[in-house]
Amino acid sequence: MDSGQDSDELPAEISAIPDLSAAALPQPISQAFAAPFTGSFRDALTAWLVRTPSQDTRSNYARDLRQFCDFALVRPDHLDALTHIAPWQVAAWRDHLHQQGMTASTIRRKLTVLRSLFSFLRTYGYVGANAAHSDFVAAPSVPRDGKTVGLTPEECRRLLDAPDAQTPVGIRDRALLAVLAYSACRVGELVKIRVGDYKASGGHKILEIHGKGGKERRAPLHPEAFERLEAWLIVAGVRDDECGPMFRPSKTSRGRGHDGFARRPLSRRAIQFLVEKLVRRLGLDPAVTVHSLRVTALTTARERGCDIIDLQSFAGHSDPRTTLTYIRNRDRLSRSPAYVLAY
Repeated sequence: MDSGQDSDELPAEISAIPDLSAAALPQPISQAFAAPFTGSFRDALTAWLVRTPSQDTRSNYARDLRQFCDFALVRPDHLDALTHIAPWQVAAWRDHLHQQGMTASTIRRKLTVLRSLFSFLRTYGYVGANAAHSDFVAAPSVPRDGKTVGLTPEECRRLLDAPDAQTPVGIRDRALLAVLAYSACRVGELVKIRVGDYKASGGHKILEIHGKGGKERRAPLHPEAFERLEAWLIVAGVRDDECGPMFRPSKTSRGRGHDGFARRPLSRRAIQFLVEKLVRRLGLDPAVTVHSLRVTALTTARERGCDIIDLQSFAGHSDPRTTLTYIRNRDRLSRSPAYVLAY
């Protein structure tokens, strides 16, 4: 893959593309590669990363690319050497990641990032084969079920009812857990919800969810979810703050919300910590995470007859095959041939 173009680096805020100095580079590029870059190859890498509006995705792609460059000895000031990468180098990186103990799904994702880059470079005008194409480098197979632990409906009910309904923070936590469990939204989507995203439409209460890649979807809310949201809006006194975040941290940790809430979104880590704390208190599987609520919602809906295409839309997935990886077959282990064996 070659076009005789120059070397370069990678993005997160693309405000000063014409200025090719290191100070003007978008953050994922400048954070991933310390050296300054000039020329068309920098523009190609920047264009590849900014296709997605998600800052998280850009940062993840830049990190994966940096890891590959480190392994393949591609110097930051000669990134155009990526146009000469051979399939055996990609395969060697795959094997290296496996030896480092990374999971098959993580390795597969990293290979997908490389495949995306090489494919984009060809579209951009660089000539040559896609060194990460599956015809050249086989990605490790992954089980149809993902690894995130799901909850039974009974366990989910215990989790939903665990926060203290007598404190403002507890009322907030009951509301956000209900939104997670009844909308199947991601924690990253939850923290972006604004008060004004909660609306009425055609007799339904809905949330407008801002998902990955800038995609938006409307999620109808189960009565329990919107009742808890209503209780939270009343106790927090933020109903009229339509541009403000829906879920906010308390002003002080000891106040439990009695002294009010700060006008900033609750962090992902705070929500993850909340779920971890409740999981320990309830004695649930310690592998349960915030993402388990998304898995639980999709699995339970599927078991109760929802069509996979409806679930795909509900989850905000681009491909129904992705949705299928969220569906857990709760009865499969119970039906295992292991239980009929006797010697």
